[in-house]
Amino acid sequence: MTRARSGIVCFLVATALPRVGLPQAAHPAPTADYPPYAVPRLSGPTRPGLPDVTGRIHVDQFGYLPEESKWAVISDPQRGYNADDAYTPGARLEVRRRSDGHVVYDGTPRVWHNGAIHEDSGDRGWWFDFSRVTEPGEYYVFDPSTRCRSPVFRIARDVYYRIMREAVRTYYYQRLALPLQPPCADAQWAQDAALLQDRQARFVNAKDDPSTARDLAGGWMDAGDTNKYVTFLGDVIHPLLYAYRGNPAAFGDDYNIPESGNGRPDLLDEVAYELAWLVKMQDDDGGVFIKLGNVDYNGTWPISQDPRPRYYGPKSSSASLWMAGVLAHAARVYGEFEAWQPWAAELETRAQRAWTWYRANPRDERPDTGEIKSGSANRSQVDQDRMEAFVAVHLWALTGDDALHDTIRRRAPQTRQLAEGVWSPYEAGAGEALLEYTRLPQADPQLRTRILEHLARSAASPDWAPEASADLYRSWVSPNSYHWGSCSVRASYGFLALQAAEAAPDQLPRLRQRALDMLHSFHGVNPLSMTLLTNMYAEGAELSPMYLWHDRWGMSAQPRNNPPPGYVVGGPNQSFGGKSDAEQNVDWIRRQPRAKAYADFNLGWPQNSWEITENAIYYQALYIRLLANFTYPSESPRQATTREPL
Repeated sequence: MTRARSGIVCFLVATALPRVGLPQAAHPAPTADYPPYAVPRLSGPTRPGLPDVTGRIHVDQFGYLPEESKWAVISDPQRGYNADDAYTPGARLEVRRRSDGHVVYDGTPRVWHNGAIHEDSGDRGWWFDFSRVTEPGEYYVFDPSTRCRSPVFRIARDVYYRIMREAVRTYYYQRLALPLQPPCADAQWAQDAALLQDRQARFVNAKDDPSTARDLAGGWMDAGDTNKYVTFLGDVIHPLLYAYRGNPAAFGDDYNIPESGNGRPDLLDEVAYELAWLVKMQDDDGGVFIKLGNVDYNGTWPISQDPRPRYYGPKSSSASLWMAGVLAHAARVYGEFEAWQPWAAELETRAQRAWTWYRANPRDERPDTGEIKSGSANRSQVDQDRMEAFVAVHLWALTGDDALHDTIRRRAPQTRQLAEGVWSPYEAGAGEALLEYTRLPQADPQLRTRILEHLARSAASPDWAPEASADLYRSWVSPNSYHWGSCSVRASYGFLALQAAEAAPDQLPRLRQRALDMLHSFHGVNPLSMTLLTNMYAEGAELSPMYLWHDRWGMSAQPRNNPPPGYVVGGPNQSFGGKSDAEQNVDWIRRQPRAKAYADFNLGWPQNSWEITENAIYYQALYIRLLANFTYPSESPRQATTREPL
């Protein structure tokens, strides 16, 4: 059967789409011939004085490092919600300078896989290599045959510095018990301090007993919800600390958070805010309470006016274990700063006490009954076995205790990274401890070899790190990873490629390119033609998500489509379980190719937008871990903040 296709011919699309009025950006209105809540079509005159844009020419909408390779992907959708957006590029494409339209490079697009349809997206396409363009500046790819251009992009060494700044600042906007007010908060996102009742949180099994009240205020919202979980922090704190350790220059002291200007990296200041809450979750005997939150879903907006009492869960082996690892790692990092050294010593003591409590008490699997909403903080015995290996690495590096080394030898083979056929992208943030172990002077030679050889085998596997040509969008992930929170797996594949290069140095160029291509996929080189970070128009994006499932910035917010910039969304979810009702149709999402199973919306039950658009502090941390590998400060602070007007 022949499909009727509307086509995209830019020189015939002369009328600007209606725009949602935002302070710094213009987000396309819903596209009439797309299903409800679909990501809008990127087309039309979005930049004054420039040709019309098309989302069919995919580039990193923030830009590229000068010395790295640069590829545009041109797509012709065949399946999915945008299947009628026909596009065939001309025989030659150009790279034009934004300022004057001068052609700095031209070349021929190369068809991908002889015109095959890419299974994940339902698109066919072409690649266009413009790596020869290295001069710093702003550019776009232009197709003379259709007179369409790509989104504008920047080439500069510091191209990702401000992107990192916004990504880290989302943690500031996750803070509880702190007023979000100018000058740190933009006026449009200013709010009063929320959940100050956490200062009098009570034990969930003794709600009417005031003697159980504890001050558990502070910390970050875990995700779009306001609950706080100890056992969720393994893939939050560890990757953030590794991001800093891997490239301290990526993180400035100028992120406009309350601690900015104190002479210490704002990333570590932000993590310290979460750690200050975390230590409150430890009881006097060293045991750690598993969870803090609400016992119902009757929230109000703004959350600063939510009056509900808050409750903490019981002490648990898993919470104590997770805390031991996080605090031991943090003690090593914060101990490098003179101003933080007394606090680092306290963190070390607390880590050892949590480990001692964990070893002295029976391991539990279901201390979280679910009465405190909503995610389960429970961890199985198998989960705890794996985490023991990571925790023991940090404690052993801190103390040199031989008993901890025995634990590493016993538990490391049980981790997903070593037990599975290829190095797992799950638990990857905490799992970086295994690679760190190989660098420790007293590491067991046999275990060191096993770790590095398995990582090298994974790097050579087409089921883990295939050539870029395996994927139309140059960013292959396992087909099974398009699930709730798929962006976290995508980020993990990216930074793991660079870790694998440590085990397979001869593969460094290919693996570095894989990591870069994963980063570009977050920035617009994806089937949605959209950055996967919210509201990044002020940083050069031409299409960003504007609907976030979030108690603070989501469905109840005013307006509901203007979250702060830099939040990583959950991502496409082929297992999306939301249902349509009489007024809101979302059933079409499940019928999409897996990489298009996404919509820009923040509806509640039964549409369940949280399965797609909710941010989580762990998604954010894993993206930051990837981004840190390619973030460099500007030689001139003024240069770092300058882009041509939108």
